[in-house]
Amino acid sequence: MIEFSPKQNEAMDAIAMEKYAFILFGGAMGGGKTFWGLSALLIMCQAFPRSRWCVIREDLEKIRITTIPSFTKLNPSGTLRTSPYEYRHPNGSVIMFKGENYDKDKELQWLKGLEVNGFLFEEINECQEATLNIAFGRAGRWECEPRPKPVILATCNPADNWIKRRVYDQWEKGSLPDNWLYIPSKITDNPNLTEEYKENLKNMPRYQYEVFVEGNWNLQLKTGGEFYKCFELDKHIGKCKYDPELALHISWDDNVNPYLPMGIFQVRDKEVFMIDEITGENPNNTIKAVCNEFKRRYPAHQSGLFIYGDATANKEDTKLEKGYNFYRLIMEELRDYKPTSRVMSHNPSVVMRGNWINTIFEKELEGIKVLIDESNKITIKDFVNLKEAADGTKSKEMETESKTGVRYQKYGHFTDLFDYFMCTAFMEYFIRYQKGGISMPIRMGRPGTKNAY
Repeated sequence: MIEFSPKQNEAMDAIAMEKYAFILFGGAMGGGKTFWGLSALLIMCQAFPRSRWCVIREDLEKIRITTIPSFTKLNPSGTLRTSPYEYRHPNGSVIMFKGENYDKDKELQWLKGLEVNGFLFEEINECQEATLNIAFGRAGRWECEPRPKPVILATCNPADNWIKRRVYDQWEKGSLPDNWLYIPSKITDNPNLTEEYKENLKNMPRYQYEVFVEGNWNLQLKTGGEFYKCFELDKHIGKCKYDPELALHISWDDNVNPYLPMGIFQVRDKEVFMIDEITGENPNNTIKAVCNEFKRRYPAHQSGLFIYGDATANKEDTKLEKGYNFYRLIMEELRDYKPTSRVMSHNPSVVMRGNWINTIFEKELEGIKVLIDESNKITIKDFVNLKEAADGTKSKEMETESKTGVRYQKYGHFTDLFDYFMCTAFMEYFIRYQKGGISMPIRMGRPGTKNAY
């Protein structure tokens, strides 16, 4: 008798409800997703005599070396043929194993005439969105009695592609279609793995561990071309505790879509701690709403407040009342903290500040160290995913909000405000870097200000 983990049982129950047309199970390696998917098809074969099902993977070689060995471990009671791969259950039900082979058949002709009751996409993150779209038109075409409701099952690892946008991002926002379901599963949900195996996984590089073991969809593996090429999870991510005795430094990017961002920092000598992030999402993507959230989180702070940000916002805004600009509104909203503006007159060169910050990340230049709290998920995602453009600036990868049609820059808002803060708070060192090491001492803040850093 097959024994399932609680998470696998949850996914099996979802199939039995016959409510969902699409069920995605997984999100990390070792969570039991392959075992669930193949077991589900065997159960469907038994429950619906003469039914037909299809397993799809990226190519036939992956079917041969991964899917078929996993399938045979289930000890199916029927016959498995190997050329082509096809399983026939004792009651006449069939499971076909097909390689997507998109490189050789971009029209997916092999799929367009297929008649089945449902599909299992193994590692759907490796397949094309077009394949899934066609599969919806082929599931349920096969006639048998009793006839199961059409269903497409899928497993996956995190990926920064169409499956993330179409499923994970919508699930995270709570906007998946009612008949779609995503069930996250991690290694901790699989009771059959030994502690020794789990411990050994910690030898993986941090990026791979976060993606494949922790199931972190918001990170992508380093493939080259990163703007912050010297940023490392092991070195620059940790736990940062708010110190009420130190000044708070808040930095802004003048942006409202997909959110209005605020980064919150503290500095001890030359150690920078990014302790918090605030993402003012619609309808809270206003200065007032973001400042109110800041006041809610730091109601009793009395050790000084410094404001940094995008210099292009330091001008009269025609969208606001005459005489007002972005930073004047911020100063007024936070006046109880007696803030000091440190917004520059112009933004520093993207290429120059990128080189400087990368050198800080790599060598702790001039003794400057950076640590970002592990809870700042959007900031970390920006640092990891932002790419470098051909001219050495930041690549402005755009995305469109599906419901509103609003286009926005996908990555880089929090890293921009990080740049503005660093180049201003450590202006002396930034200028020295630009001048090739010539010392040009500069003081920031008002003379005598407590905890100017």
